[in-house]
Amino acid sequence: MSDPRPKPKDPRSLVGLVLFLVPFVAGALDFPPLDFPPLKPPASMFRAHRDRFLARLPPNSIAVLRAAPERTMSNDVAYLYRQDSDFWYLSGVEDPEAILVIRPNPSDGKQFIVFVRPHNPRAESYGGPRIGPQEAASAYGADAAFSTEEFRNLMTRYEPVSRTFSGFLAGVEKVYVSDGGDAEWASGLRESIAFMRARDAGPSTVVDAREVIHEMRVVKDADEIALVRRATEISGRGHVLAMKAVAPGKYEFEVQQALDGYCFENGVRRMAYPSIVASGPNSVFLHWDANDREIRDGDVVLNDSGAEYVGYATDITRTYPANGSFNREQRAIYEIVLAAQKAAMAEIKPGTPHARVGSAAARVQTQGLVKLGLLSGDVDRIVREDGQRVFTKHGISHWVGLDVHDAGRYSVGSSSRALEPGMVFTVEPGIYIPANAPGVDRKWWNIGVRIEDVVLVTKDGYECLSCFIPREPDDVEKTVQSGNGKP
Repeated sequence: MSDPRPKPKDPRSLVGLVLFLVPFVAGALDFPPLDFPPLKPPASMFRAHRDRFLARLPPNSIAVLRAAPERTMSNDVAYLYRQDSDFWYLSGVEDPEAILVIRPNPSDGKQFIVFVRPHNPRAESYGGPRIGPQEAASAYGADAAFSTEEFRNLMTRYEPVSRTFSGFLAGVEKVYVSDGGDAEWASGLRESIAFMRARDAGPSTVVDAREVIHEMRVVKDADEIALVRRATEISGRGHVLAMKAVAPGKYEFEVQQALDGYCFENGVRRMAYPSIVASGPNSVFLHWDANDREIRDGDVVLNDSGAEYVGYATDITRTYPANGSFNREQRAIYEIVLAAQKAAMAEIKPGTPHARVGSAAARVQTQGLVKLGLLSGDVDRIVREDGQRVFTKHGISHWVGLDVHDAGRYSVGSSSRALEPGMVFTVEPGIYIPANAPGVDRKWWNIGVRIEDVVLVTKDGYECLSCFIPREPDDVEKTVQSGNGKP
């Protein structure tokens, strides 16, 4: 009868097994290097932004800016923190309770003052160490740093004996304010100013600091362009992987993951907006982001996805056939959209009114739709009356930067704004034909095509930052076919 008890393992066999597995384990742990090693903005970038901002402030003024507050996602779980764009632009500070004070001509020489949360051992045992008041001046290049608990007193310090104010708001005529979306904090600041005004002191004028900052943000400097370029390069490679991942039978979210996952693997903390992977009938919805449909043979897939990198966004769209081959109608629409994009880009150079980019695309799209019989009538009249919008739906360009739809005016007075070197914006014509579109043959139904790229205005013309991603129809088809559903 055999012994039922387990027998001890032969140590020699265990050693042999370990030695046998070592090269496989080592190989599995030998991860390839990142395609894009981390890129951090230099402190000089934020300092240059503050210097430009200071130059726009009048004497006897002050700017006070609040960080974006944390937002609750569910019960006691917060959303991944994202700093207010204007606050980040001037400081590079991520503290969700921080305050900036910027002064153009201070008698004490302290132009840039930062207030941050005091150290809290319990909170830091959960969230990790934070930069406190003792370290903040050095960390952020500030002239002085204080705890947020000291903010109100230091701004409106009052001497009851002499009945005078000696805080940072004393002697100030105009205060520029940005509340970062924190209404409660803004209310407290207004109360402080009202307290001073009731005693015939403090600023007589309060203005929105964002009006100044937003105009500054329209033209990017070299450091900002490097960050937009990095976001675009990473997203672009992700788009190629998404093209290769698509196939009938896949779900939209699988294509999304091929792109988003690559971005996260290369240092992206968040996408610049919810990724849009819209197949078949969903392709005609401009902001479809449920991404839950099973992709079918014969669908086009519209993928509008872009990463945010260290606060800077990109915005890219590609449209491709799920099975690797456009049908006749899909290709016809695609070629009109691509021709419209090329016509729009041909207008880009310094001095050109921004609106001309859109009007060039509108004309080409209208001509194409008339030629296909989807519109009828005089092209000039249709464009003048925006008749093409029944299928094109949206404008074709917006600024890109710290926000995916970045800040800044598109017109100066009654005129379209002239393009300048350093401006970054999209060129994104599209045509969308839903099912049951009135008077439209069903062969055109459920075709949505958008081609979107990010361009940089240069001194001689423009650079397309994202045009390395396949966009010619033959190249798009070959890229999809090369993946066969496996990126």
